[in-house]
Amino acid sequence: MRRHPSAVVVAGWALLNGVLLAVLAVYGESPLVYWLWGGVVLVLALAAGAVLLSSRSGPEQHVRYRVPDRGAGAVPPAAAGLLLVALGFVYGLWLLCVAVPLLGVSAALAVRGTTARER
Repeated sequence: MRRHPSAVVVAGWALLNGVLLAVLAVYGESPLVYWLWGGVVLVLALAAGAVLLSSRSGPEQHVRYRVPDRGAGAVPPAAAGLLLVALGFVYGLWLLCVAVPLLGVSAALAVRGTTARER
C-alpha cells in the first residue's frame, strides 16, 4: 500500500465515513440515514478498490507533465477568485478584498504565462 497513496486516501475517506456512521448509530438516527450513509461507505470502499487496481496497472509515479497552454496556470486562482466574488453576494462584499487580488494574480499569469516559451 505504500506505493499507492491514492488508494490509501480514498480508503481513508471510506474509513472516516464509517466512523461518522458509527457516531450516527450512537445518537440513534432513523434507518434511512443508516442505509444512505452505509451506501456512501460502500461506494467509497469500491472506489478505493478501483483506484488500487488502476494504480497497480500503471507506473509507480507519474512523470512531470507539461502544461499544454502557457496561461493554464491562471485557471485555479481565477476559479477561486470568481468563487469568492459569488460568495461575496451571500456573505458580504468584504470578500472582494480577497477576490480582487486573486483575480489580479490570475490575469498576470494569463498574460505572462507559467511555462517556458518554446523555441
